[in-house]
Amino acid sequence: MGLFDFLNKSDKKQEIVQFKISNDANIEKIKRYIDTPLSLADKVTEIDEITTNKDLDVETRINQLMKIYESLADDQKKTKEGRYIIIHIAEILFSEKWTDDAFDNYNFAMQFKDSIGNPFLHLRLGQLCKMQNNKDKMYDELSRALIMAGEPIFKDEDPKLMEMVKNILKEPVGCSWKVYEGQDWAITK
Repeated sequence: MGLFDFLNKSDKKQEIVQFKISNDANIEKIKRYIDTPLSLADKVTEIDEITTNKDLDVETRINQLMKIYESLADDQKKTKEGRYIIIHIAEILFSEKWTDDAFDNYNFAMQFKDSIGNPFLHLRLGQLCKMQNNKDKMYDELSRALIMAGEPIFKDEDPKLMEMVKNILKEPVGCSWKVYEGQDWAITK
């Protein structure tokens, strides 16, 4: 069946547990899993500062990022440049626990070419599905994050997330989750 069986054959009832989410946008994690388009290199500092500036309210930060998005050429709005800004908007919304809006923006980011399979996007969508009490989709998205990037994608996240996923997935054939390095997801970066 491929690299590993997807679901454990278990009669155990999966329980949803509460988990903690940081109140800060995780710029470092974005940089680890999302490439900065060269055409935005001169705006990265500004984008990061807007994203993390808690002195501004959510709407102001989003409006400032939308101005940068609107300044892009039409073709850039449909490529990684547009996706990069949308992900920062989504991260603001995620960190502020605006669940539905964050989900909509991360889901929109997933629609860009070569985005499906990006472990960071799957992680955030899984966390948001958890907040929306969509258990099946939560397990699906969190499993995709683990399968693509291995345990490191869960660094700086509540350890309960990783444990929930490990409870439904069998370990990869020939190794454990501890040493599993994930799939080749570089194109999604």
